[in-house]
Amino acid sequence: MPGTLETRVDEQEKLDLQAIEINLLTEGIYHHYGFDFRDYSQPSLKRRIWKRIYAEGLSTISGLIEKVLHDPACMERLLLDLSINTTSMFRDPTFYLAFRQKVVPMLRTYPFVRIWHAGCSTGEEVYSMAMLLFEEGLYDRCRIYATDINEAVLQRAKEGIFPISSMKENTSNYIAAGGSGTFSEYYVAKYDYAIFRPSLRENVVFAQHNLVTDASFNHFNVIFCRNVLIYFNSALQERVQKLFLDSFENFGILGLGKKETVRYTSVADNYQIIDDEEKLYRRIR
Repeated sequence: MPGTLETRVDEQEKLDLQAIEINLLTEGIYHHYGFDFRDYSQPSLKRRIWKRIYAEGLSTISGLIEKVLHDPACMERLLLDLSINTTSMFRDPTFYLAFRQKVVPMLRTYPFVRIWHAGCSTGEEVYSMAMLLFEEGLYDRCRIYATDINEAVLQRAKEGIFPISSMKENTSNYIAAGGSGTFSEYYVAKYDYAIFRPSLRENVVFAQHNLVTDASFNHFNVIFCRNVLIYFNSALQERVQKLFLDSFENFGILGLGKKETVRYTSVADNYQIIDDEEKLYRRIR
């Protein structure tokens, strides 16, 4: 077919140019703002960048580079796109059920429990864990450190106000997760929003933390990082796994997302599987 080879060459050149532009954008963001997206998964990064390009009324990545570097407000909008903010209360309810049944008995033996929820986004899963710990009689001796790269979503998490339209799904997840109370008792409905009990965040510390560039800041009995690592390339996943390993107390519990694992990483031998299906692991060395 005439022109086929030429077309393929043109398409490859466009892809190569796009890769150069993405590299320039992530390098520029890192050096100007300090956020490091250079080792994020390329397919996911590309989708989110183009989403922002269209939203800004631009047509090229180069155009976005110029705007981001000269307009901090545009950077804030891009940061919301690049941060992983997809979440819900008791997301993957079988994970919380397994945590109740297999991890809570271990935590009962500890005088005090430090929990790190890394990449907490808008906080729905933080409040979910607070409810679970409250129902299991453990909340008063727990401290939850909820961190995210994005200050804007952290502020929303601190407020504990969520759309009332999501409460039906949240209630269903809560029941499937083994909730022992009545979900509606945890919030007050006002207009189009559900305002959750302030007591659920009394033992929660919300703070900005960048998994890509920041070091560990404490030692923890439990670390949750669910559905975040899938957006990183293999080298960055390895770095974060080592960060978590270094952040554990002896026999610390790691909870990952459905599509994440410690298998095939350099830290795999440091863990014992608690629940392979629900991605719950215990550090043993």
